[in-house]
Amino acid sequence: MGEPEEEKSKEDAVKRLVGLKSYLEERVRELEQETQQLKGFLEVVDEVVITKSFQRAEIAPKPAEEYKQAIPLKTKNGVLLAVMHVGDYSTKIVPAEDVKFDANTPPFQAFLINRVLEPMQTQDKDAVLRGEVEPDKTLSFEVVKEEDLIKEIVIRNYGSEKRLNEIKSSVRWTLDKMYEKIHGPA
Repeated sequence: MGEPEEEKSKEDAVKRLVGLKSYLEERVRELEQETQQLKGFLEVVDEVVITKSFQRAEIAPKPAEEYKQAIPLKTKNGVLLAVMHVGDYSTKIVPAEDVKFDANTPPFQAFLINRVLEPMQTQDKDAVLRGEVEPDKTLSFEVVKEEDLIKEIVIRNYGSEKRLNEIKSSVRWTLDKMYEKIHGPA
């Protein structure tokens, strides 16, 4: 006689477990959907924070930086390509007077801008989101052109000495390659 009750008790336990499993699966689906929504909201908030932070930083007047060092950037054979003026926080690269660099000449955009300067800028923006860097201390750059000819490249908040050296070697290599395309190997 004890068997039917024991069977019924096992069936009830299994039904409860099936019900619990169903409830847990549904709850997991709901939480996954909520997580996706929250991630979407977080992305929007991150973008707004970056935008607002950088707007404030751009509006604040920046004192003109004094450049303390002038570094000539030359080809392997000694042809002067540009002079890199270095200050504590920014650097300005000015092409040599007798050399004309067109901003459309490879590898200027593909290498120097897309693979060196923009990734540095993105690293700094990410560091702002993590709270490691103040928004007004992020790398920014500007290519000053007259028509398509590069007049100067200004890089603000370059950061560390290591990064400055990376910028210097990347600019020298880029201008050297551009010079070769225009004048042949120097």
